[in-house]
Amino acid sequence: MKPFTGAPGQLLLPLGLKAAASLETFYRAANGAALDAVRSLLQQPSPVFGLYLHGPAGVGKSHLLQGAAQFGPSWVPYLDCAVMGEEVGAFLLPDAFASLIDAPLVCLDNVDVWVGGHDREMFLYGLYNERFQRGRPLLLAGRESPRQLPWILPDWASRVTACLQIALQLPDDAERLQILQAMALRRGLRMDEEVARYMLRHQTRDMGALELLLEKLDAHSWAQQRQLTIPFVRHCLETEAGV
Repeated sequence: MKPFTGAPGQLLLPLGLKAAASLETFYRAANGAALDAVRSLLQQPSPVFGLYLHGPAGVGKSHLLQGAAQFGPSWVPYLDCAVMGEEVGAFLLPDAFASLIDAPLVCLDNVDVWVGGHDREMFLYGLYNERFQRGRPLLLAGRESPRQLPWILPDWASRVTACLQIALQLPDDAERLQILQAMALRRGLRMDEEVARYMLRHQTRDMGALELLLEKLDAHSWAQQRQLTIPFVRHCLETEAGV
């Protein structure tokens, strides 16, 4: 995670942004409503205070949150609750908390992993209230709908369930094929439909994992000055797997 270098007196905040995760590169498919809602949240003033995206891994929740964090010229913190661990205590310090309160938008990913942690839910509750008073929106994401989660702090549960909630869907096979080819094209890689189908048959269909795999194929293709043919991709995959 890279740090945010804030103004004097502000605590450094950990970020984990990927440059490729922009709103422009998000494939709408069945999740166009989520993209539109995020774009609406970025309007000033925003018509919505809190937006909660939920769905299984690989649907693009993190992509949308990171895209929102990188959309405008102002600093917008993106925090992944799943990797925060004990660091959450640092955000209760005045300078760090003030940084989150005053940001034009705060993006909190994997919020559901904090369910059942009293200090963590208190932090979320306090952040929600302070930002609500200032009219500054929150963008949250988790795998489950907040209504289905066993929050232990009733006040926070009532706040988070009041957010606009949108469920994201996994792409079907045809959409995965198009997304994979578009991801390759953004890297300057030409991927024929046959190659894309081969990858989807023989590799995980999680789009996040496929993106990491494309990074490796990109490196092999550049180093060996080779096109993405099925034999070349097979060789690269076997090399990565140690076969």
